This record gives sequence, C-alpha cells and structure tokens, in this order.
Amino acid sequence: MAIEKLAETLLEKLRFITKAETVIGEPIQAGETTVVPVSRVSVGFGFGGHQNKGDTSASGGGASVDPVAFLVIKGDDVRIMPITKDSSLVSKIMDIVPDITNKFAKKPADN
Repeated sequence: MAIEKLAETLLEKLRFITKAETVIGEPIQAGETTVVPVSRVSVGFGFGGHQNKGDTSASGGGASVDPVAFLVIKGDDVRIMPITKDSSLVSKIMDIVPDITNKFAKKPADN
C-alpha cells in the first residue's frame, strides 16, 4: 500500500473515532431529567514507509475513551457532575439513581 493511501485510511479512521458523538454521549431521559455522558478521547498514531524496490509501509496507533462527567438537565437547571479519580462511573450513576427512582415511585396522589 502506498504511504499516501495509508495516511488517508488512517486519518479517515481517526475522524470516525473522534466524532462529536464519542465525546458527548447519547442523552438518557428519565422523567423530566436528562443525563448526558461526557468523555475524554485520546488518540495517538504514527505511520511511515519507504518507496523503492518493494514498497514498505507501516502504521500503529491507539485510542482511549474515558468518562469524565455527566450533564444533568432538569428544566432550566443544568448541573455538571464530574467523575474524579476517587469516584468511579458506577458510583456517580448510583448517586443520581435515587433521585430518578423517587420520581417514578411517587404516586399521582402524592403530588
């Protein structure tokens, strides 16, 4: 594969990985509350080649997607809930589950 084609293919794949939907996740609706996951995308790559008697080319790379926060939207109130090193994704979700569960558990007569 010619180095130009290799670079084109690699950059096309990177565009797919780093699209906006990867950083800002699909909104999750729970009653009147919307939760939107936010992630950090890190990408590294390299490629090289030699065109002479036998074309030689190579590429390598890696990517990671790490959750960093949640946007919690309820009416006009928007809060950001960061995920820190000392708290996991699961614990952050568990922090907001009781609020969401309470919304569904209330009976119409309770309002």
